[in-house]
Amino acid sequence: MRFLLAPLILFVFLLKPSYAIKKDTLKLQLKWRHQFQFAGYYAALIKGYYKEEGLNVELIPGGPNISPVQEILKGNADIGVFDPNVVLRNTKEKPLVVLSTIMQSSPYVIISLKRKNILKPSDLIGKTILADQDQGWNIFKAVLLKEGIKSDLIDVIPRKNDSEEIAEGKADAVVTYITTQPQRLQKLGLSVNMIRPVEYGVDFYGDVIFTTKSFAYENPERTDAFIRATLKGWEYAFEHEDELIDYILTLPGVKNYGNNRAFLKIEAQQVKKLVMPDLVQIGHMNIGRWQYMLQIYQQLGIADKKVSLKDFIYNSEDERLNKWLKPIVYAAIAAFIIIVVIVVINWQLRKLVKTKTAELSAEIENRKSAELSAKRNEEKLKLAIKSANIGIWDWDVINKKAFISRDWCEMLGIDYQPSLNKANLLDFVHPDDKIIALKSFKEFKRGNKKRQIFQVRLKLKNGEVLHVMISFTANNYTDKLRNKVSGIVINIDKIRRKEFQLIKVSEELMRSNNELKKFAYITSHNLRAPIVNIEALFGMLNVDTLNPEDLVIVNHIKASIDKLSGVLNDLIEIVSHEIKSEEKCSTNVNIEEVCVRVINSLESKLVKAHAKVKLELDVNTLFYPEKYLESAVFCLLSNAINYKSNHLNLEIHITSQLINNDVVLKVKDNGLGIDLKKNAGKMFGLYQRFHQHTEGRGIGLFILKSHVESLGGSIEVESEPNKGATFILRFPQPESLEM
Repeated sequence: MRFLLAPLILFVFLLKPSYAIKKDTLKLQLKWRHQFQFAGYYAALIKGYYKEEGLNVELIPGGPNISPVQEILKGNADIGVFDPNVVLRNTKEKPLVVLSTIMQSSPYVIISLKRKNILKPSDLIGKTILADQDQGWNIFKAVLLKEGIKSDLIDVIPRKNDSEEIAEGKADAVVTYITTQPQRLQKLGLSVNMIRPVEYGVDFYGDVIFTTKSFAYENPERTDAFIRATLKGWEYAFEHEDELIDYILTLPGVKNYGNNRAFLKIEAQQVKKLVMPDLVQIGHMNIGRWQYMLQIYQQLGIADKKVSLKDFIYNSEDERLNKWLKPIVYAAIAAFIIIVVIVVINWQLRKLVKTKTAELSAEIENRKSAELSAKRNEEKLKLAIKSANIGIWDWDVINKKAFISRDWCEMLGIDYQPSLNKANLLDFVHPDDKIIALKSFKEFKRGNKKRQIFQVRLKLKNGEVLHVMISFTANNYTDKLRNKVSGIVINIDKIRRKEFQLIKVSEELMRSNNELKKFAYITSHNLRAPIVNIEALFGMLNVDTLNPEDLVIVNHIKASIDKLSGVLNDLIEIVSHEIKSEEKCSTNVNIEEVCVRVINSLESKLVKAHAKVKLELDVNTLFYPEKYLESAVFCLLSNAINYKSNHLNLEIHITSQLINNDVVLKVKDNGLGIDLKKNAGKMFGLYQRFHQHTEGRGIGLFILKSHVESLGGSIEVESEPNKGATFILRFPQPESLEM
């Protein structure tokens, strides 16, 4: 095939003007640090493509505060890699030209942390974004223009480093590259959202190769040679991805920025999606698309409306000179194609026969292997079914034919046969459970479900009853009447009998618990009346007539009566705080409203304590009884006030988050704190107090824990002495609840 191309190439070559390629070093300014984004240039360098074209190329890495355009205009580099913003830098005084486009789609995205909930451009209003006006932000201005959003509604601040800055809370989002930054954040354990311009009808080019007009046309042969070698390098890079990754890992600074093989592998995949080598020829440019981008910039007021694309797209000298040669070249190409087609068809036929023969041999081997594997799996399945005591059955309802596995035939007292005639499997179901089985079959016949599962009892040959779970589905999905079914039967007798025992024990425990509660309540109230009478009688006692010795005894008696009265009051309060079933009804509660209500009720105490309360609620809806949420917040704020530090103004921080479908409510203060090393086991106990100089009876946290746990939640505490305490309440939420 090569000998056919030689005359044509020689013919075209002789017509091209000849330029001497200078041997001076050609400096290529990259847009960023060394990474797979520039794999094509590395490939052209290390595989000798530049050298084959007579070029001595030096690659200069980019970085923060390095503008490829400025480096070219200052003369520090000859050719640069930039983005479509290069059209904005093209002036009459310093004209630039685009040599080639590498990325057919823009790599710029806006990345934000998942918890920020920034999903679309309108979510950016009022937010702070990290962006370099020189790189990427103008593309998103075009998105905002399309969405009818004013860009001055968004606070844009300079980006100094990579996207990790948003993880440090410096901004809500960042404009950056999709090829590297999402995985960099995910490596830090952060989940992100992305906004891509293409999703909103703005599809600009990505990386482009540019230079000054004077450099490009000073020696077109040199410029053409650079473009050819570069595009060839990109083709090689995508075909030898791993080789290029190995090379990139040897470049200075690559590993220092946390890049490794896995990272570069993902970047390579993202770069390939943007270059689209399988769909578009690498380096392809369209003047119409450049015109579209310029018009967007002009609408935004970024580009002067008088700016045009004249001479902006590089057009090599041989392209202009060869316009008159096109008819001749086309005729030669047509003749050449006919010859090539004949040769290729012949070669493809021979290759196809060889390939089909190899595929047929491989198919035969694969089938043999699959049959052997299937046989082994069948034996394993039989063993598993037998070990698990699972029965298999088929039933043709209309023809009354059935199949039941051998072990279960023995249990049911019938002779095993491959096909049982005149069989009605419902006959084996306990009479009291037949209605369950009939209902399930009727629902299945109506097509309500593809698969039915139910539990019944079977009658065994020895007269005993066996609890089983039965599951079945259509034997043939083309059978619309569902007259043929297949299923399994599982022995759950031991499980069911254990369940019955547990239910019985649970009922006994509930009865005993209720009786104990009633006894405690009645006893506390019955004892309350005599104590009240004794207190009244003591009030009538004239202690002034008593001698000192009797007065001491009377005071001891009075102290004992007061203590007994306090114990009875606490017991009555604890029993009366038991949540009744009708009060356990949960609703969607507005957390902020509840917190504000409690803060208002404690306003005088908070003012006296010079307290500041901060609410930071990522989740504001909680499915929980409102009365008990308010009680919990009241208890924790009261504790924070009671146990405030004498040296600091009280600060209380209330937060909420959704973690694994649990609403987690945290109440943090800067008070006295608790030594959990000594008191962790006593934290929520009855009559437990850890600071004796403050008010309190030591029952609030005990009641709070009882309420939270009885409603399915949990409470824990984190604290150190003199460093405050953080109470963490977890409330499980229904799956369907929208936060």
